[in-house]
Formats: sequence, C-alpha cells, structure tokens
Amino acid sequence: MFAAALTALIVFGIPQQLHAACLTPNNAELEMHLPDYPIWWAVADEMRQCGNVNAVFDFDAATVAPDSASPDKNLGALVGVSNASLYRLNQQKLLRPIDELVEKYKDKLAERQLIRIDGKVVAIAIAANTRALVVHSDLYAQENIVVPKIYDELFASADRLKGSQLYTHSLTLAFKSGWNLTQEFVDQFLASGGKWLDSENKPCISGAIGEATLERMKKLASYLPEEYLEADAAKALDDLLKFRAPMSVLWVSSLGPLENPAVSRVAGKMGALPAPAITSGGKPASTLWWDGFAIPVSATNEQAEAAFRTALEGLDSDMLAQNRDKAFWLVKDYFPGRLTKQLLAEVDKDGGQGIMHYPASEATDLLRRALGPQIKEFMEGKKAAAAALAAAEGDYLKAAQERGLVGS
Repeated sequence: MFAAALTALIVFGIPQQLHAACLTPNNAELEMHLPDYPIWWAVADEMRQCGNVNAVFDFDAATVAPDSASPDKNLGALVGVSNASLYRLNQQKLLRPIDELVEKYKDKLAERQLIRIDGKVVAIAIAANTRALVVHSDLYAQENIVVPKIYDELFASADRLKGSQLYTHSLTLAFKSGWNLTQEFVDQFLASGGKWLDSENKPCISGAIGEATLERMKKLASYLPEEYLEADAAKALDDLLKFRAPMSVLWVSSLGPLENPAVSRVAGKMGALPAPAITSGGKPASTLWWDGFAIPVSATNEQAEAAFRTALEGLDSDMLAQNRDKAFWLVKDYFPGRLTKQLLAEVDKDGGQGIMHYPASEATDLLRRALGPQIKEFMEGKKAAAAALAAAEGDYLKAAQERGLVGS
C-alpha cells in the first residue's frame, strides 16, 4: 500500500490543501452521460456531492447515434468526450458553444483545457495522454551522455549505449504493427511539418516528408529486437522496468510503475521529458490525446451553467488529492510530480498548444487504416517508402469516396 501511494506522489504530484466537498450546491436536475472508466468515476463522485446529479456511465460518442431532431432524448446536460470522439458529435451539431461559460468561470480553468473548433470553445479537457522520452537518468549521467532533444541526438545516444552487458538493447519502443506503428508515423510526420489531409479530405502523406518519416522509423527499428513488430506499450514498459533497455518513447499514462520499487528495478532512476523533436526548436514528435466534457444542445441555459459549474466542482483539489494517480490531469489545480512536471510545462507552451493535438476525424481514422498494412510491408522490406505511401493514399481514397468524404 505504501509503495503504491509513494508511486502516485512521485509520478503525479503532491496533494495540496483540500477544498470543501462542494462550494456551490446544485439545484438543477442534471443527467450526465459519461464514459465508463476510472477518471469519470472519480469526478462523478465529487459532482454528486453538489446534489441533483444523475451520472450515467453509458456514453461512447464513437458509437452513440442520437436523434438529431430531438437530442434531448438521450444526451442530457453534460457528456464526457475525447478528441477521438468530439468531432462526431460536433458534425451532428449536438454540442453548445460554451465561450460565455468559460469567460464566467475562467478563474477555475487553465488555457490548456480549452478545446476550440472554428474559434469557439466546445469542450473542456480534463486529462491527457501523450508520448514522452523516458531515459535512465543515472546511466546517462554516469556515461556523460546528453539527453536527446531531437531524433538525431536520440540516435547518437542509442549508439553510445550499445554493447553494454547491463541491458539487451539501448532502445525499446511500441512498434507493434497496426495502431502503434501508424501512431508513430502520425506523430513524426506532423512534427516534421507534414500536412495530413487537405481541406477536401484528400491525403497529403506522399512525398519527401512522408518518405523521410518512414526511413526514420526504419532506423529506429534497427536498435530494437527482431520481433519489434509484436512489441506494444506493455512490452516497452516491461523492458524499462526490468532494465532490458534504458530508453524509450512511451505514453505518460504508462509511467507510474517505473517508480514502484515493488515491480521496478529502476525506481528513482528514470527521467521523463517531452518526446524528441525532428529538428532543433521544433515541437515534440508526439500528439496530445485528451478526455473532457461538453454541453449538449439538449441542455437548457439553466442546466448548461449548472452542469458546467458542477463539473468544475468535481475537478477540485479534493478530487485530485484522492485520484492523482488516475491520470495526467490538465485541470488548473493539478500540481505535477517528478515524472510529469516537464511534460505539463511543454503542454502549456504556446497558449496550451505546446504539444500538437491529435487530428481526430473520420478521415483520419480511414487514412490510418489504409496506412497500417503499408507501413508493415515497408518495415519488412517488402515495399519502398514511396510505393507504400502511394498505396495507402489509393486505398484511403477508395474508402473515403465510398463514405462521401471526398469527391470522385
């Protein structure tokens, strides 16, 4: 129990002075539809203390099909959303712009939480996930190796770390074919300045930037075990925990066990920084995924404000102190721990846009599906970079035309 508590404090931060359970009791009847997972259980517990809150854990914006003519039948006063699902509700015109509420309660919000579409705030992000550079800080200091800020430096440090008897490989990554590989491509391609889709949803991945991204991924693979196409995030984390590798680019949500001496050989020895950039001064080669809430058009003005205010009550320091290890929180009262401090500082750059937001859309989903098998064939040496990207674009266009996302 103590080890788990200590891990939460080191990774996610030190509890601050607790607030009262609910500073503003709620008098409006509120039905809230939330995804069924831990961060929302924690927030809902706090919101209920304000009264008149019916939190229903049944919501998945990726599959829900509300009646757009009568959205009040099933969307209630607040919905839990993510960047992977927000666009679906927005396309159906089921969400209220909330700029006026943001202005009224801006003292309780951080700029990084404001999610805008076409210049209007449509959602409030509460927690995030992104990939971070994770290194064995003690080993880097002992060997006098510069911690990488760009990928060329990552390659140089991996070369310096090669050949040691302490570990098996100098680098471990989640390069499993499918979702993991395409996520790597998305992150590196966008960080290189690539344009993913044009205004007509036509793909833009072919060309010099796309080919360079694939070649960089193949170079990264040269530092990995032969079975790297089967390695997911759990495998990469296990490599770090057991010191089979001293470096990775890994999801921040995975970092907690690294500081737990009960399961980690490297507890207290690891450091986490923003993912390497492609070029000096560039953004980290990672995208930000977030979870948050939005107000449906089904809410009355009274319900909208009550739901917004109550949601902020549910995100206070009391909730954070009890659930700091549940997420990489974006809320204003979150005080980051040792392994998240630099990551949150990076998120906060450029008005909360220091790490690129993942470009979620139906078209993005289709393009990733088309990319998956083509990247695998490239990594296996079965297809050249240009041919793989051209084939992915062709497969995407066929699927997108069938769905009416692009013209013929």
